[in-house]
Amino acid sequence: LRFVATRGSMNRSQRDGGLPPDSVVQDEDTILADSERLIACWHDPSPLAMVQVALAPCSPFSVTTSLMRATADLAARTGVRLHTHLAETADETAFCQQMHGRRPLDYLDECGWLHDRVWLAHGIHFDTAEMTRLAQAGVTVTHCPCSTQTLASGHCRVCELTAAGVSVGLGVDGSASNDSSNLMQEVRAAFLVQRARYGVAAVSHRDALRWATEGSAACIGRPALGRI
Repeated sequence: LRFVATRGSMNRSQRDGGLPPDSVVQDEDTILADSERLIACWHDPSPLAMVQVALAPCSPFSVTTSLMRATADLAARTGVRLHTHLAETADETAFCQQMHGRRPLDYLDECGWLHDRVWLAHGIHFDTAEMTRLAQAGVTVTHCPCSTQTLASGHCRVCELTAAGVSVGLGVDGSASNDSSNLMQEVRAAFLVQRARYGVAAVSHRDALRWATEGSAACIGRPALGRI
């Protein structure tokens, strides 16, 4: 099995106005040092590598601007990919506007994250202009249909994203919002929820399978994978 492991990070706790409890965050220096250690130990940059490492500050709710920028700098220096959860809920948009004075995608851009080594989980609350910006930058989006339905956080506009030129993959999200890590379940869920929204002529089983395979391979930057 090929494996892309993400080094997750959170350093904005409840006492700093973030979402995570104080007990689960780490300081920025610890996160960056361990990220660099893991890349040096495990990341294989070759096109058909079996093991790669990516860096994954969790979300605007749980990571400081300083860590977002420093992680982007480290990823650029070491050639690894970047991952975070973005545009998942209306609350997140309000949080970014209140905390940073801008929408989530503008904040991501300010942190140096709008480029083709970035993939984002969720992508539910992007507007049409933002989808165009994502496509132009080469940013990809991972649709998490079961999590989205569990949390009732909105609808990922997969057809609009695809039409704009954004590669869309599928994911399960985390265990806090999904009771399994069953990707085939996500294929079926994506097929059903997107077909219910767009109609039978717009979404077929082949679309759902393409999101799961070619789309997901694009999200992790592995164009040689995902299709036979």
